[in-house]
Amino acid sequence: MKVRDFLSTIINRLMDWRRRSREHSLRDTIEELIGEDNCSETQSIARDEREILGNVLSLKNTQVQSIMIPSVDIVSIKNIAKIEELMSLFVEKQRSSIVVYQGTIDNVVGVIYLKDVANWFYMNKPFNLSIFVKDVLFIPPAMQILDLLLKMKETGIKIAVVIDEYGGIDGLVTFRDLIEEIIGDIQDTEEMKQQRRRVVKATDGVVIVDARSTFDEIQKYGGIKIIPEDNSIETIGGMISQITGTVPVKGELVDCQRQNLEFEILDADPRRVKSVKIRKKYIASIQERQHENL
Repeated sequence: MKVRDFLSTIINRLMDWRRRSREHSLRDTIEELIGEDNCSETQSIARDEREILGNVLSLKNTQVQSIMIPSVDIVSIKNIAKIEELMSLFVEKQRSSIVVYQGTIDNVVGVIYLKDVANWFYMNKPFNLSIFVKDVLFIPPAMQILDLLLKMKETGIKIAVVIDEYGGIDGLVTFRDLIEEIIGDIQDTEEMKQQRRRVVKATDGVVIVDARSTFDEIQKYGGIKIIPEDNSIETIGGMISQITGTVPVKGELVDCQRQNLEFEILDADPRRVKSVKIRKKYIASIQERQHENL
């Protein structure tokens, strides 16, 4: 079974168990599912499903504020915008959905989807943006990822706006963000075999890595030993974000003087670094001199 289908099955089981056991926390529900040995046929789960649940449980303390798109990166439009403005923004930002607000961005009224607006062209009616606005969830930054996932499944609302303690907009999380976050930690044996290695040692002495690669993976497959200053950081992406204090953009160079390394961001989105090119600084210097001599 594909991971996405497997995950969908797990989510449905969790929702079913939670409806039956409202007094239980999500953690209790998952742990009960994992520990069940002698339950009825309708409540039983397979061994491999328990394994998946164990991986899901590892995200139990992850809050939405750690994965949300920050407010400055939210693509939004006023609720009085004309069709030309709206379509121009869809094209410019290459998005399938845009947040709609009234007055200021802190007063979000919903979200508008490109697929809904596309139908308007066949309706032969005056354009009114408000009729296309769909609901969003409003959630606190400390809400846990799994709780939000179940909330989205229950309501059918796929976008959540994160609200700070003063009622302002802190960020935004989509259903796709949640699934990607969870699937990133759920890989069965067959999929691991089919995946490309996350660490690739190039012929010019550099190493190209998935930003989720651990330091052990980078040393094992890339031959570069990296020691993070903070022992709680496990991935190269986390280390780079710590060095910069933010999420660097594609093409940005990050200097790690202490370890004589240079990181080039190959791919990133507003939430996280995705892939990185690692090179030792002396190699970078030689390549720069060679380029200058051409």
